[in-house]
Amino acid sequence: MKITEDNFTITTIYFDGQFWCALIEQCRNGKNFAGRYVFGAEPTNPQILNWMVNAFDNVPLLPVEGRTKIRYKKLANAKSKSKADGAGIPKSLIAFSNAQKEYAKERKILGRKQKKLEEREKYLLRQSKKKAKK
Repeated sequence: MKITEDNFTITTIYFDGQFWCALIEQCRNGKNFAGRYVFGAEPTNPQILNWMVNAFDNVPLLPVEGRTKIRYKKLANAKSKSKADGAGIPKSLIAFSNAQKEYAKERKILGRKQKKLEEREKYLLRQSKKKAKK
């Protein structure tokens, strides 16, 4: 099948707060279809490729009215402005944000440890040079 404006497939893999899912949006001859596949635990790249090759065609696609693009950042900003507690933000966006913060903390701690190790190595090198001079 030739890919045109009227014939295309978009697959999005996301975390919905409990499970990892794949959202399949397909347009065939101007008609829109959508389907959802639940992976469960976070899939690895080989698992995703295996699913794409073997089970992708078995996902039931149901007709939908039209394709709407969801802009999560705009949605989150609008919801956070209207609700101070942030209850309207999608769980996947919250989980992604938390994961980013955790990763930044880990990188910072790792950087500190690396710097301490380098300083210790420099100190030991200086000490060994002093002993070699004596």
